[in-house]
Amino acid sequence: MVYFWARTVPMRPAVMQPAGSVTYASLARSMDSAARHFAEAISDKSKPVAISIHSGSKLLIALLGLLRAGFDVVLASKGVFPHLASAGVSTLVIERDTASWDGGTNIIFDDNWLSIGIKAETYDRPYEQTRFGGNIICFTSGTTGRPKIVVCPQSSWQQRVLFPLNSVFSLYDRILVVPGLVTSWGLSRAYEALHTGRTVCLAPPGVQTLWMANVYDIDTFLVSPQQALELAEIQEKGGGFPLKALKSIQIGAASINSNSVRRIQNSLCRNVIMIYGSTEAGVAALAPYDMIGGTANAVGYVMPGVNVEIVDAADRVLPRGKEGFVRVHSQVFALNMAASKAGDEWFYPGDLGWLTEDNLLCIAGRGSDVVNRGGHKLSITDAEDFLRSCFGVQDAGACTVTGEQYRQDFCGRIHSARYVGQSAAR
Repeated sequence: MVYFWARTVPMRPAVMQPAGSVTYASLARSMDSAARHFAEAISDKSKPVAISIHSGSKLLIALLGLLRAGFDVVLASKGVFPHLASAGVSTLVIERDTASWDGGTNIIFDDNWLSIGIKAETYDRPYEQTRFGGNIICFTSGTTGRPKIVVCPQSSWQQRVLFPLNSVFSLYDRILVVPGLVTSWGLSRAYEALHTGRTVCLAPPGVQTLWMANVYDIDTFLVSPQQALELAEIQEKGGGFPLKALKSIQIGAASINSNSVRRIQNSLCRNVIMIYGSTEAGVAALAPYDMIGGTANAVGYVMPGVNVEIVDAADRVLPRGKEGFVRVHSQVFALNMAASKAGDEWFYPGDLGWLTEDNLLCIAGRGSDVVNRGGHKLSITDAEDFLRSCFGVQDAGACTVTGEQYRQDFCGRIHSARYVGQSAAR
């Protein structure tokens, strides 16, 4: 589809950053150039190649170039460098003057591979691939908090790019992806935007995000709850960005409290859209917050083609309205499991929740974050919501600790905008 858009709307921006933009024509030429250089530099196509590039446009070019040349690709932040060998990686693509990897060969991404550095006579000689790669290997914390390998094959990405065609994503032309492209959440949205001929916008989190959104008339943000709140705080402290073109804030989260949503609506955009999903199974539920905000813990309506069930500890399916463990099955998940040769029928994200009669998914919290105190089960989410409701508390976090006689209990931390009253201390 990149080549299709490069032929039909060559000057349309494919990627926009604060420093400038890359058109679809430039993106197609650059990925062809990168593919040619990768094929010459890396002889073994049986091993995946990792990418760790800070610039979003260069990361996309390197990713598409490697796939074009027939390689499988691993998205790598510096934190997963120690785990690259477990994914079969022996080569890492990096930018100049950045951290290298001691576990294999490092290839520096050369700016001469970009469209502006390509000789004119090569423009009409597209790279001829022998095998189009397709496996993108992601590291996700999963349900354990430890890096876990998830293999996402080409067939899985073909399923993912159907998402914007049957959801609110289709309403927007310029999509600001705040989480970054080394996350499956960020890369999925960038893939979908490029597939449909839209513009992927990338900026460092913070003031530059708001500046870019204001200058380039960006009409939707894709953010995590924390990123959205950081942007709201900048506006609250006098950021002064009108954001007149912004139509929605799309938040990928298992939960967000109503006070936080109100801050985001008042400071950034009235239309907040909740998206619940995972690397393993893709988007599972979605809805505008104003539609579901009146239902406690709601995160969205289950997407078409996705099956969500609530089960007990023995994997027995529970009736509607009954709280239990969430499990998800989707075509994306089935294809990922086939590529990983795992054969799992269901994905268990580790969340507790329930389904309403009209298929609205509600998330109570993480299964591991529930404390049983003398038969009374309390979740971290409930503890955090209580702390945030106290006078003077702007934000709060809680975790489980082992107390006296090895009994589980809560430990909380609060962020106060002003004096914290005695009720919050209790």
